[in-house]
Amino acid sequence: DMKGFYVKTGQVISMRVDLFPEAYTSKLASLQDGIEAMDFDLVKKVVEQELLNGQPLTELFATFDPEPLGSASIAQVHKATLLDGRVVAVKLQRPNVEPKLRGDIANLKRISKALRKSLPVDYYAVFCELGEALENELDFLAE
Repeated sequence: DMKGFYVKTGQVISMRVDLFPEAYTSKLASLQDGIEAMDFDLVKKVVEQELLNGQPLTELFATFDPEPLGSASIAQVHKATLLDGRVVAVKLQRPNVEPKLRGDIANLKRISKALRKSLPVDYYAVFCELGEALENELDFLAE
């Protein structure tokens, strides 16, 4: 499933009007919104495995809203209430997205570096920038 990679790449390209023609950036701008949410059964499974070491949501949360507050190409966010009453946002990464994105960026950087002198734009620099942006987005602890 490459959907996350293509969406993220399209989002970055849509913001780089300095490098890409307006015909592309304007069409890709629609990728900034409207990403399909993960199914709640998958959300529940990921949270229980990754955050709760296999325990049910009820071990930590009094409530967990099945409808996301937001959904993006890499992650989505849900509103929840802890057992002590504090309302929190739970951000979870789409399963298997990180290794796929890292591998795709590495491949694009290799190819664009090899073709650097043949292309009208230095796409290697573009993919390096995309890689840095993705590293920041994948680091949930820094948020």
